[in-house]
Amino acid sequence: MKKSLIRFHRYLAIGLSVPFLVWFASGIAMIYTGGMPRLTRSARLQRLRAVDLQQVRITPFEAGKRAGPHGELERVVLLTIMGRPAYRLTGLDTVTVFADTGDLLGPIDSTAGLAIAAAFLQVPIQQLRYVRELREPDQWTIGLSRELPLQKIQVEDEARTEVYVSEPLGEVVMMTDRRSRALAWIAAIPHWLYLSPLRLNERLWRHVVLWLSALGTLVALAGVTLAFVQYRARYTGLMRWHYRMGATFGTFALTWIFSGWLSMQPWGWASPGAFGARVVAALTGGPLDLKEFAWVDAASWSRVVDGRPFAEI
Repeated sequence: MKKSLIRFHRYLAIGLSVPFLVWFASGIAMIYTGGMPRLTRSARLQRLRAVDLQQVRITPFEAGKRAGPHGELERVVLLTIMGRPAYRLTGLDTVTVFADTGDLLGPIDSTAGLAIAAAFLQVPIQQLRYVRELREPDQWTIGLSRELPLQKIQVEDEARTEVYVSEPLGEVVMMTDRRSRALAWIAAIPHWLYLSPLRLNERLWRHVVLWLSALGTLVALAGVTLAFVQYRARYTGLMRWHYRMGATFGTFALTWIFSGWLSMQPWGWASPGAFGARVVAALTGGPLDLKEFAWVDAASWSRVVDGRPFAEI
């Protein structure tokens, strides 16, 4: 039994040694670099144009009627799109209705995409280069499938900035630069196995992470078990160091990899289920009713924000 455990621990650990090393090193790097590049909420709001409420001509309810059938709404935002006030209604789909005329946001071509990016970045449009249209996410837009299609635009600057304009939303939804992309390749991408060919296949990526972490848990558990079983063995040289370091840090490695396995929620162990869904629905107050929102009065809102400009309601 002990010999079988030794062989299991030895040979499986040899195969998993490189993924373990990468996970540990990239996890430490993530402490200092963060995760994948993203456009933070604060950075987005700082670059949005202030809403001109004097130009708002329709109510949120009228915007909902102009948007057509959209099911239950999760959120409605009044913001500036392409220099005009607009309502963004989010439910099963996202629909943008201009608040000055009631028109729907039309197709965004490359010319409009460049203009949106130039206004967002506050740079001359001549400094931008249109790259291509994305119908599927690339390495930096994983998780933005609802914002597709995207227009990738490159900025001619020292930071090699790239932005992605969402055609359905009419605004920039992702911004990266050379530094953030390089740090992601050092930290988040190897740690989460966020290689786009693998990550975009959700089922395959999930199984790869689950199986690697499960096997890693078994390897660490076997090592910790051997640390107790073999405590009287007389090791010399590198084997002595391997035993001592493994006995000291094996428990940390075991709990670390096991918690990573649990974070993937195998068998949906932490999913809310039907009861949890009902609790969430009760606490959120039910579906959004646009009839409850009256006319957006510019004078009233100006008093609320003390005359300061604001980007979203």
